[in-house]
Amino acid sequence: MLSTQYKVKFGKCAVGWGRALQINRLVVESSHLMNTSFLGRVWAWVKWPLLVLLVLFVAACIYYINLGGHIVRTREAVAKIHATRLTHDDLFGPVVAEPNRAESDKTLVGIDANKNGIRDDVELDIYHAHQDSATITAAMLQYALELQMEFTHVFNSETLVAVIQEESRGSLCISNIARKEEVWNLVFNTPERKSYGEEIRKKYMTGYRLSDTAACDISI
Repeated sequence: MLSTQYKVKFGKCAVGWGRALQINRLVVESSHLMNTSFLGRVWAWVKWPLLVLLVLFVAACIYYINLGGHIVRTREAVAKIHATRLTHDDLFGPVVAEPNRAESDKTLVGIDANKNGIRDDVELDIYHAHQDSATITAAMLQYALELQMEFTHVFNSETLVAVIQEESRGSLCISNIARKEEVWNLVFNTPERKSYGEEIRKKYMTGYRLSDTAACDISI
C-alpha cells in the first residue's frame, strides 16, 4: 500500500492537475474573446508560454507519480528481503521431491516446488550431503536462501545492498570457506546464473555497511 505521505503528495498533484485544466480552459475561452482586440494580440504572445508551463506541470506530475511508486516499491522490497528467514519447517519439514534439473536450469530462478525460497535441487543436494549435521545443513540452507534472492528480489541498488547484507549473515553463519563455496557453486551452477550475478553488481553496486543482525536464523 502507498504511504500516507505519498498519498498526500499525490492528492496535491491531482488538485494541481485539476487547476491546470481550468487554466487551459480559460486560455482557450479568452483567446476567442480577445482575438479581435489589442489585448487579443497581446494574448496571442502570452498564451503560448502559459501552455508550455501547463505541459511542463503535467510532465512533472507524471514523473513524480512514477518516482513515488518506485520509492514505495523499493521500500517494500527491502523490508521483505530483511524479513526473509530460514524456518524450522524448512530444516525439519518434509524433504522436497526431486525436480527435473534440466527444466530447472532453463531459467534463472529454477524450480521451487515447496515455495520456501530455496531452489529444490540446491535444497536436496545440501540435505543429502550434510544430513548428519542439522547445524551445518541449517547454515548452508540459509546461505542458499539468501543467494537465491539475487534472482528474485534485486531490481536496483537498494535491493542489491539489502540482499548482500543478508548474504553476509549467511556467510558468517557458515564460517567455513569450503562450505560457502559449495553453496555458491550449487546456486550459481550455470553460466547464465553466474553472468546474472555479475551483471547486477556491475549495474547496481554501491557503498554499504554489513548487517549487525545475528548471523544465524536458526540456533541448534
